[in-house]
Amino acid sequence: MLNAQWLNTFITLVEVGHFTKTAEKLFMTQPGVSQHIKKLEMQLNVELLEKNGKQFELTDAGQQVYQYALALQSKENELIEAVKVDSPHAGKCLFAMSGSLCMQFQVLFLDRQIDHPALFVSLESAPNYRIVDELLSSKIDLGIVTQKIPSPQLEYQLIGEEKLCLVVPFGFDLQNWMLNDLISLGVINHPDCEHYLLQFLSTCNQEHELNNIPHTGYINQLSQILNPVAKGLGFTLLPESAVNAFPSQDQISILPLTEEIKEPLYLVQKRYRSLPNRYNWFIDTIKESFSRI
Repeated sequence: MLNAQWLNTFITLVEVGHFTKTAEKLFMTQPGVSQHIKKLEMQLNVELLEKNGKQFELTDAGQQVYQYALALQSKENELIEAVKVDSPHAGKCLFAMSGSLCMQFQVLFLDRQIDHPALFVSLESAPNYRIVDELLSSKIDLGIVTQKIPSPQLEYQLIGEEKLCLVVPFGFDLQNWMLNDLISLGVINHPDCEHYLLQFLSTCNQEHELNNIPHTGYINQLSQILNPVAKGLGFTLLPESAVNAFPSQDQISILPLTEEIKEPLYLVQKRYRSLPNRYNWFIDTIKESFSRI
């Protein structure tokens, strides 16, 4: 990498046209200016100047280096100005949350980007563990999770809760069912299903039955998880918002439970990182959405 100080001295020399005046302008000695130019030439292994007494002309290499140095200086000035401005309407906003929450917030987030085209919004659907991993590796800046995975680097803020639904095929006996009926049916697995199942089984004091429930399918795409349930291939557990978004409501049923299953929702970010102003609208919108429930 070329030395920035040497390049700055070179730019000033070219624009002033005189070694002594360059030294005065940069509060240097004339030998110091000459030394910077010499070091730059040695690093590039080319001559930058053709001297004629106290006059000089740029070589072809010198002209190329001068144009490069100007472009670099311009980029640096642009960066300095950009970082001074913490705009609420420009920059990258990187989020991750469950698929059901993505469905809930996608339209709102896209409308915000339409109103402010300088924003870049990335909304990723991911399970809890991956959200935490991506926060710790700085691939995202903000997430919503349902479990507080301990880490001294993370800060969690409770923002609401989400109801879980146990979804069965239409025609399943909703009144006289027993756990064995679900075991016989089997579960349609998905990335968060085991976590949801444990919550359901704990309300029945049947956590030990987790390993006895056969998996009759696995779906990673939220919008498709209920398709095999609708075809009678198994049951599953999903957030209420995801169930309500399923188009074939007449092919599924929600099993009534003696105890509602609700899980907390946490806004999570790096503990020691202050988010830019552009995140404020999104954070307020997320919080307001759950405060209305």
